[in-house]
Amino acid sequence: MGKRCKTELLSWGISLASLLVALYFLPSLPAQVPTHWNMAGQIDGYGPPLSILQMPLIALGLNLMLSFLPLIDPKRQNYQKFTGVYHMLRLILSLFFAGLTGILLYSSYHPGALQVNALILAGIGLMLSFIGNYLPKIKPNYFVGMRTPWALASETVWRKTHRLSGFLWFAGGLVLAVMGFVLHGVALFAACMVLLVVIVGIPFVFSFLAFRKEQK
Repeated sequence: MGKRCKTELLSWGISLASLLVALYFLPSLPAQVPTHWNMAGQIDGYGPPLSILQMPLIALGLNLMLSFLPLIDPKRQNYQKFTGVYHMLRLILSLFFAGLTGILLYSSYHPGALQVNALILAGIGLMLSFIGNYLPKIKPNYFVGMRTPWALASETVWRKTHRLSGFLWFAGGLVLAVMGFVLHGVALFAACMVLLVVIVGIPFVFSFLAFRKEQK
């Protein structure tokens, strides 16, 4: 069995195992489980025990969707050039949602015991860093990566945009992983918005400028 196939099976296995674990604990969960936390990290939303199944089901749904996307992409021939990276991205997403399931389960039995906001931001940050590490290896397609119109119109612009995006996502993800533990409330929200503009806005503008430069 090839390494790529093993990575794909591992993605499915982690998502399915996450669902089975949630189902195992379902009968013993409290009548209401935490489902939302405010900016101060306090629980401000509850739901029925079945809410715990949301994250594993989303993970399985994403795996299913990502299995079919290459089949309908007009640039589907390019997926052969980054198949290993594509499956690794699926694995990263599966691990992230499995982690979320674990946090929600623990918080259901021990409300307020975890810094949930900080842990989730740390998970998102690490996920962004890992994805950033693989972004430069993604080839032109319509579903994965920084798919600006200018990057899709030029392979050179695509390559330059993803090289920059990879660096910004890797560095920005590490910053985000730490931010949740040192900032709180409005300051944390503002910092997250600034970081979002940096890792998305800068590559977007750069892609446009790189395309204009290429055309001239």
